This record gives sequence, C-alpha cells and structure tokens, in this order.
Amino acid sequence: MILALSISSVMMYGAVLISIGIGLRLFVSQRRFNRRGYGGAQHYSTYWSALFISTFEGILMIVSALAIVSGIFLLVVELFNNR
Repeated sequence: MILALSISSVMMYGAVLISIGIGLRLFVSQRRFNRRGYGGAQHYSTYWSALFISTFEGILMIVSALAIVSGIFLLVVELFNNR
C-alpha cells in the first residue's frame, strides 16, 4: 500500500511551528552552554542581568514548548482529517 500525502497549508504551519520551537530551544541551550565556566555554573556580570536573562530564557523555553506541541497537534489533526 502506498501512502501518498498531499501537503496542505495546515501541515506546513505545523512543520514551521515545530521548526521554530526546535530552533528556539537550540538558541537558548547554546547561550546557556556558552555561559558555563569550569565548575559548570553560569556566570553573569551583574545580578540584574542574571535575573533578566534567566527570565527571558525561561519564557523562550515555554514559548518553544508551546510551538512544538501546537505544531504536532496541527499535524496530527490534519492527518486524521485526511482519512
């Protein structure tokens, strides 16, 4: 049995959301990795920069998780609608 999928706009939106989510996660992870010192702790110049950067990166991680979950949801819904 050959399964031929026609790519719809909903599937494209799902794929784009998944890509954006993974890209945001990689961006935040790379920044956290580059901030680590010899002991494994993250080093910041001031308390306020640590507070702002940690909050901003936490929000980005939540947004990326939502983008990945919604992209998967769009793909699954579109696959079940095409049956």
